[in-house]
Amino acid sequence: MSGYAKSKVVDEACAIHQPKESDTIGNIIIYTLLALCILLSLFIIIGLFVIAKPLEASLASVAVKSLRYNDTPSPSSPYFNATLAMEIRIENPNFGFFEFPTSKGDIMYNGRVVGEMKIDGQRVGAYSAIRTEVGTQVSYREDHAPSVWFKNDIKRGLVILRVGAKLRGEVHLEVLNKRSVDLKCLMYLNLIDEMVPRLWCK
Repeated sequence: MSGYAKSKVVDEACAIHQPKESDTIGNIIIYTLLALCILLSLFIIIGLFVIAKPLEASLASVAVKSLRYNDTPSPSSPYFNATLAMEIRIENPNFGFFEFPTSKGDIMYNGRVVGEMKIDGQRVGAYSAIRTEVGTQVSYREDHAPSVWFKNDIKRGLVILRVGAKLRGEVHLEVLNKRSVDLKCLMYLNLIDEMVPRLWCK
């Protein structure tokens, strides 16, 4: 075989095995997309198992156990007094459990504290919710000349109460994440029918 023929064969072989530029660019794009998918998966896993998500607390129900109030003009001042049985729902959307110690909350009427409640410390499992019962007594009396809004509320037999509590605890994940869950609700206490007909929670 002549030298020219050998050279031609070698050139053809190199031409066959040499990768095209378009193939190289395509491989780079594929590997880049694959790397991005892996990174996205890692971020999702970290978000599910390490970063704590916000917890939620709300009033599931409120029952009026006893109620007394005065709406008639008399020597005694207008007042209301009620015993409430509440059920608080705490939801944990995290992979790890949420644990909080015994906490306190306030029940307010027109910016004034009219009752306190104690929420026993508990553990809320991962991706679950619990309900805990809380009993409290609320009372309000104006010894001086009653304000117009209070007299109106007593006359119509409906007072609006705000419920608030902060449950500080920890979400136990790969690392400890200190968290708190706020209970913020609004309830209508019907003095005439002795019930809570309306209830909202944020």
